[in-house]
Amino acid sequence: MEPENIYREAKSRIELLEKRIRELEHEVILARKESNDANRKKTMFLANMSHEIRTPMNSILGIYDLLKETDLTQEQREYLEIIHIASQNLLIIINDILDLSKIEAGELHLETKPFNLHEEIGQVIKLLSLKAKGKGIELSSRIDSATPVCVIGDSVRLKQILINLANNALKFTNQGMVQVSVEPLDPSSDDFEEKKLFVPQWIDPGQLLPDQRILKFDVIDTGIGISERDQETLFTEFAQLENPLVRRFEGTGLGLSISNHLTTLLKGKMGVISTTGKGSDFWFSLLVKTGDVFLLNQTETKALTDEKNRRPLDVLLVEDNLLNQKFAMITLKREGHHVEVAVNGEIAIEKFQKKHYDLILMDIAMPVMDGMKATRAIREIEHEKRKQLQGKNPESFVPVKIVAITAHIMIADKEKCLNAGMNGFLSKPYRPNDLLDIIRELKIT
Repeated sequence: MEPENIYREAKSRIELLEKRIRELEHEVILARKESNDANRKKTMFLANMSHEIRTPMNSILGIYDLLKETDLTQEQREYLEIIHIASQNLLIIINDILDLSKIEAGELHLETKPFNLHEEIGQVIKLLSLKAKGKGIELSSRIDSATPVCVIGDSVRLKQILINLANNALKFTNQGMVQVSVEPLDPSSDDFEEKKLFVPQWIDPGQLLPDQRILKFDVIDTGIGISERDQETLFTEFAQLENPLVRRFEGTGLGLSISNHLTTLLKGKMGVISTTGKGSDFWFSLLVKTGDVFLLNQTETKALTDEKNRRPLDVLLVEDNLLNQKFAMITLKREGHHVEVAVNGEIAIEKFQKKHYDLILMDIAMPVMDGMKATRAIREIEHEKRKQLQGKNPESFVPVKIVAITAHIMIADKEKCLNAGMNGFLSKPYRPNDLLDIIRELKIT
């Protein structure tokens, strides 16, 4: 073939390849757009579904907390606890689905605060004790004497992992026991070499700082056990749906996957040791920083002192759901606070213009006017009042504290509330102590 023909043939093929590359690039862009649209729709669906379930759940759990403090017969208490267990199981499913969405969206952030590790483990046992009792299973904890009391980290996420693992253990155990334990992995101990496989790869045991400890947590059960084949996919999402052995048990199949994700976020390592028919040991290890127990106790003492000296507040509760109104009002009045109710944002603004409030608890999704618009309007009214005080002691003007109370709980929702002028954010469903804690954190004088 002549060189000129070869050149023309090569040029033609290059042009065809370039055209195909452009087509493929366009297909990739379209596929990425479709994927992003699908993820956005999925996130919106999960957020909306979560909101619709969380609103009635807030009423159920809130009224449970109030009802259990009244005089009840033993039979009534047993019925009430059945409602509580069923509500908690539903809430776990809701939280699992939403946490998965947050992890995928990169919206799950960790806290770093000192907390009492021994107390947190005790709370896990207390929370699940009734479920264990109902199945006739012994639920206990074992804390090695060398385990630090005060550690610094995210107590909520640590407890979430332990609850997920312990709840799972109870689910698959029909007789015997479930034990939650913790021990430090000491590089200087004689048996450290055999325990080295539990240490996350990124940790150099020989380079630990004086205030650092490697802690290994175990949740051991005498349940049905797990085959080696099933262990390979155990920590993947929706694993239960693909596993005929466990399909008859309740749950979404997300708990272990989320626990594994959380452990990774905490820069730890998770695994399982199990034999079919002989039970399981789900373990995870973390590098933690130890805290000062004295300072932790001092903080708790100061909080109690501040609580004793706290004055009654004038509170405006902006909430359209009748049961949620009753729950919040009873909780606040028990603490000595004065409460008025507005069923939507428009009424809230009218009341705010006539009276000074120390605190406004603002629902977000309401008829007539939502909480976002109402908050912006209140801040605008305050801005005008402040302008009128120019040269007339403007320091005397104290803006009202506004807390969002909402079933919309994604990070973006929180940011929108804060950007609208709110001072705090409380997600539904909440318990009485959650509401009181956020009021304390505002430090209203």
